[in-house]
Amino acid sequence: MKILFISDFYYPHIGGITEHIYHLANEFENMGHKVSILTADIQGDLKPDERRVIRLGKSMVIPMNQSNARLTGWVDLSVLSSVVNDYDVIHIHGIIAPTLPLLSLKVSKRTNIFTFHPTFESSNLYKIFKGYLKHYLKKIHGKIAVSATARDSICKYFPDDYRIIPNGVDPNRFKNSGEKKNPFEILFVGRIEPRKGLQFLVDALSRIKREFPQAMLTVVGGGYKEMKLNIPSDIKDSIRFLGFVAPTDLPEIFSRASVFVSPAISGESFGIVLLEAMATETPVIASDIPGYRCVIEDGKNGLLVSPRNSREIAYKVIHLLKDKALCKTLVEGGLTTVTKYSWDTIAKDIMDFYYEVDPSLP
Repeated sequence: MKILFISDFYYPHIGGITEHIYHLANEFENMGHKVSILTADIQGDLKPDERRVIRLGKSMVIPMNQSNARLTGWVDLSVLSSVVNDYDVIHIHGIIAPTLPLLSLKVSKRTNIFTFHPTFESSNLYKIFKGYLKHYLKKIHGKIAVSATARDSICKYFPDDYRIIPNGVDPNRFKNSGEKKNPFEILFVGRIEPRKGLQFLVDALSRIKREFPQAMLTVVGGGYKEMKLNIPSDIKDSIRFLGFVAPTDLPEIFSRASVFVSPAISGESFGIVLLEAMATETPVIASDIPGYRCVIEDGKNGLLVSPRNSREIAYKVIHLLKDKALCKTLVEGGLTTVTKYSWDTIAKDIMDFYYEVDPSLP
């Protein structure tokens, strides 16, 4: 089968949608299918699989959902049509936006699958263009949501049947590297933007250091230059910013940390990064938000904290650094959780869905 993934988000852009597409493409190729990825021309050097990537149009960044979204412009429709209709399955990822997703549906004469990734409280885009977009929704033969929260977000505007097939993790890539853990290292991985809640973790660090003066916070992810963080002078030397790191380096970085904290305040549909931490045997603390509750069972495979609550973050980190038995419980629970979300299982579920939607596929 020839499969074309389409998204405004792909390498060198880092994020959950990018990781989802990358690993799903790998698994489908392992099954013997031909996979290509259609995306925009995005500036950056991190392009690990350019052999299967087709780039049309230019990418632009706009503020959306307390984050930065990418839209694609300057797309030649005739070229897009010739590319799209050369495949058996067109699998679009992201949101129904007036860029590559919408344009691809406009020209596609193939079997169209759409995975809805975002979680949001409301969408002005959908409110304004709901009537217009309904026409394009009718061209989607199979609809997937990565979580119940992602499904509920899109259902507010476009009620329908959505198959929930979650994100996954690669247990062969994300596993404990054998590196000795730094007993006082706290790790954050994610884009540095308001909805990721890093400021609340920074605020918590001052309290943590009163109990553990050796505590250090490692921050992995871009955006530090764009977002102003309030960092007290007394903890400035206790935070190191690594910026973007190569995906191949992430497992070792996770493995060295004693605690992984994701203090996001909104907009998370699932939390691939939580699974990545679990796979590397790093105990997880995450905000008690709907998307993260899809993965975390409080006290079993991680700890949940109230969003925007730096005092509670500090308390839970201190508790974990002191309680080795609890750490062991969370690590064991995390490893059990990871087995449910391996990419080979997720890929099989999606492939089965393709044939359920269109039994005539090759």
